[in-house]
Amino acid sequence: MVWPPLVPRMTKRKSKEYLGCGMYSLGEAARLLRTHPNTLRWWTGDRKQATAVIRREFPGEKVLTFSELMELHFIKMFRDEGVTLQTIRRAALEASKRFRTQHPFAVKRFDTDGKQIFATLIGRESEQEIVEELRHGQLVFATIVRPFFRKLDYGDADVERFWPMEKTGRIVLDPMRRLGEPIDSESGVAVGTIIDALQAGGGQDPATVAEWLGIPLEAVRAALAYHRSLAA
Repeated sequence: MVWPPLVPRMTKRKSKEYLGCGMYSLGEAARLLRTHPNTLRWWTGDRKQATAVIRREFPGEKVLTFSELMELHFIKMFRDEGVTLQTIRRAALEASKRFRTQHPFAVKRFDTDGKQIFATLIGRESEQEIVEELRHGQLVFATIVRPFFRKLDYGDADVERFWPMEKTGRIVLDPMRRLGEPIDSESGVAVGTIIDALQAGGGQDPATVAEWLGIPLEAVRAALAYHRSLAA
């Protein structure tokens, strides 16, 4: 399988404005998040009558940044556990005001304050149905979302790197390296390059591919494991 191109077409802006932001087409983001592109169109406001859950850095262009990808990852975890978009939007607005950022789910403080944000929302609502819904969101944060933070590296505030297989798995998404494409953290070789080499000519042995690309065998195995996790 040949991986889809990572870099979407840029239209109105100069390419240097995207440097360090990470760049993901909607299709690539959907593949990395293991969800349908139409679902992301709803969450990002790219569909008519859809209210965006996240704020776009480059509105009107077919590109998502690394911070937006991380926010969408959080949203998918909440949605997979049955938290409604209404509740997620409410939490995003509260966190955005509290942290003074347009990417509230991609800042370090959400790690420690996220559960309290849901508690704050519960305190503001009186209808029993809404209260139970928000308690559900708080529970999901504590049990499902918190473990996700082990896969993140933060700078002073924002997420800087994402380790989808955790930090022992070698694979990293870093917006400062290859525009955020999944790569082997040590060699910098793209996962897509390794997978294409493994599939070349009807299939190649991992040791052969490691020799071709001049990378450790562990890097090939890690890329293959990540590739299989996306297809699972």
